[in-house]
Amino acid sequence: MRSFLFFVLIVLGTFSMVAQNSDIILKTNGEEMEGTVKEINDDAVKFVYKNESVNYNVKKSDIVKITFASGRIEFFNKTSSLKGQDVNIEDHHNRVAILPFAYIKDESKGSEVLSNRIQQEAFSVFNKHNVELKYQYPRTTNALLIKAGVTNNNIDGFTMGEICHVLGVEYVIQGTVSVEKTQQNTFSSSNATITSKRDKKAHVDKKGNLIGNIFNDNKIKTSSSSSSTTVQNYSTSMIMNIYNDRGSNIFSQDHTAFWNTQDAYKITLKYLAKRTPFYKK
Repeated sequence: MRSFLFFVLIVLGTFSMVAQNSDIILKTNGEEMEGTVKEINDDAVKFVYKNESVNYNVKKSDIVKITFASGRIEFFNKTSSLKGQDVNIEDHHNRVAILPFAYIKDESKGSEVLSNRIQQEAFSVFNKHNVELKYQYPRTTNALLIKAGVTNNNIDGFTMGEICHVLGVEYVIQGTVSVEKTQQNTFSSSNATITSKRDKKAHVDKKGNLIGNIFNDNKIKTSSSSSSTTVQNYSTSMIMNIYNDRGSNIFSQDHTAFWNTQDAYKITLKYLAKRTPFYKK
């Protein structure tokens, strides 16, 4: 029983990272209003902006949802339109998508294959250690991005809130992996071989005595060989961010790998994932 209570406290403490101090109204036009909801009437919501005292009436027809400071979410117009696409906001709740990780090698854009591979590995890590969230399959994520016209070249023109709505999720996980060559280590080895020819005149007489030398000292040959192996070392760093459908960054951390191999990002990925509010041991 104690261990269960301890676990619950850890989970609650972890999710406190995403807690907020204000109520947030998300309007159908994408605008956000942060402050305090004073009253909800039949047609409107009475609202006061943060650090202000003036009361505003916001029509319910203009509101998608209200995220209260307590963490509770109330939906009003469940369907809104973004860039000509109708999306169901309520269906976004507790859904997570992982974007292809940007992969930079030696300060240049790296392989797209590796970018998608890291995305898939991140999905495996988070989905395996899940805290009541539903993770979107990377293939679905990438297909939706393509259909919406979002590419690596123009993704900076979208807010993360817009990306959430394109993907139909409440959260997106985004990351960047940087790999740079460092020093090289060279390891050398050598071998020596000694051979000699037998003296044909050497023999054993009738009494069992050895006559002559079995090996001819004059015909001993020595040969040697050497080889070397060069190992390239790498420095790997990763940045991981989590955004919600309001475009707010709720987690951001970076880490440099201790290991110097080219695939050190795998250990770094697990290190950062464990420190997010989404990871369950």
